[in-house]
Amino acid sequence: MKLTRITIQHLRNHESYTCDFGAHATLIYGANGTGKTTLLEAVYMGLRGVSFKGVDRDIVQRETDWYRIDLESDEDVRTIKYDGAKRIEINGKTHARLPAKSKYPVVLFTPDDMRLIDGSPSRRRKYLDSFLAQFDPKYAHHLRRYERALVQRNKLLKSPRVSEELLFSWNVMLSDSGAYLVNQRIKFVAAIETELAAQYAAIAADPAEIHASYTVEKPITSQQLLAAYEQSIERDRALLNTSVGPHRHDFLITLRTHAAATSASRGEIRTIILALKYIEAATLERATGKRPIILLDDVYGELDETRQRHLLSSFHDHQIIITSTHTVPLRGAVRVKI
Repeated sequence: MKLTRITIQHLRNHESYTCDFGAHATLIYGANGTGKTTLLEAVYMGLRGVSFKGVDRDIVQRETDWYRIDLESDEDVRTIKYDGAKRIEINGKTHARLPAKSKYPVVLFTPDDMRLIDGSPSRRRKYLDSFLAQFDPKYAHHLRRYERALVQRNKLLKSPRVSEELLFSWNVMLSDSGAYLVNQRIKFVAAIETELAAQYAAIAADPAEIHASYTVEKPITSQQLLAAYEQSIERDRALLNTSVGPHRHDFLITLRTHAAATSASRGEIRTIILALKYIEAATLERATGKRPIILLDDVYGELDETRQRHLLSSFHDHQIIITSTHTVPLRGAVRVKI
């Protein structure tokens, strides 16, 4: 798929705006607050069906009650309309949500990603969940199911008269969906581990020892996870929340045998994050048979010249859309001042 044009109406601070995309690279530049990220958000919504920043009612332009996105490509025309309810049209056919077969893979790189390595465990869990849900509908289903069950179990734990029988049904649901989440995360982190050293060395010209690991080392069964929830009931009652399960897990990157979060330099962390993005793109392409669209939101300037060149050469076969506060050297790119 090659994106050609997007038109947005009443989306955040845009009343109406149209942008034409280059076949390979598009640079959208302008001052902060001009709505550059909103354009990427609209592209993401057209390809994935949801925003990466908020819910529909929060992204409508102030003092209006509707928005519209028209995203054109060499494969189809997609229109998203919202006026209290969302409707998605693809080549004239209307859907309440974007069908799974029409979702297109995206690698999104935002300033928040710069905190992935040294940020909180919840940030890294969200990274795993967002990535895996892109190409695995079962993962997305089990993630929603797990989160709903977790809310209900935590609510019960705050009740003074909760019984183990009441908790049991939620324990079963958590263990069933939780085991799937854990095992898919283990597989992905193992894939990261396989490719990370080579990607890091290619970017940094430094064959440093680097590893990725997950909280749980081996696949688990739903019965094993159920036993963990059952055994934690007394502790969870005292804490008033669920203390075990994938919502407590993390993955760790070590560089030269030390945790990268505390020992890596700023440049080394940027190299690790770039390597992860390349692994994302390759994994998505293998899983879907589609070449992901690359969206870089105000991060290009965060990279030095060497990493900028490597990024462009690594994604030379992909369509890239970049936002920046200023124009940057980008050979062959279509430049759009907003």
